[in-house]
Amino acid sequence: MKKILIALALCAISSSSMAQWSFGVKAGINSSTVSNPLENVIDAHHRWGMLIGGMASYQLNRDFDLQGELFYAKRGFKTDIYVDLSEEAKPKDWYFDLHYIDMPIMLKYHPLGSIVYAEVGPQVGYLIDSKNEIKDYDEDTNIDDNTNKLDFGVVGGIGVDVTQHLSVGARYCLGLT
Repeated sequence: MKKILIALALCAISSSSMAQWSFGVKAGINSSTVSNPLENVIDAHHRWGMLIGGMASYQLNRDFDLQGELFYAKRGFKTDIYVDLSEEAKPKDWYFDLHYIDMPIMLKYHPLGSIVYAEVGPQVGYLIDSKNEIKDYDEDTNIDDNTNKLDFGVVGGIGVDVTQHLSVGARYCLGLT
């Protein structure tokens, strides 16, 4: 009888602890740029990219969740460059594509257990590839040697749990490196 009670207690503990975990897929779009990109670049413009990956969330209590994520993100920026230095020269679009694996750890706050949440946390990213391309110019180059491999940042955001299995949110990531 004692063994049955212990087994039932363990089942109850494990089922209640499993109810606190949730797993999911994360996908979205992002807009990125850089500050002080290169010595001769004056103005860097935003570049659209996408992200896709997974997440695991642990409910700490009614108001707080701890969420870890791992996803691929395409970032970058666009600027103008003069390839031809003649007087008739027109600037060409110069595109920089940066491909990262990002891992944010977010603390999510649901005020009074509501469907609305705010989140904040650190993020580390690892650069897996980088390229630049000048539009209508034949050379593409890899710029890995001139780019930080590790990217550390602080992330903040807000969102809404639309259903139990779908959330919509917006975030801002301030890169520190």
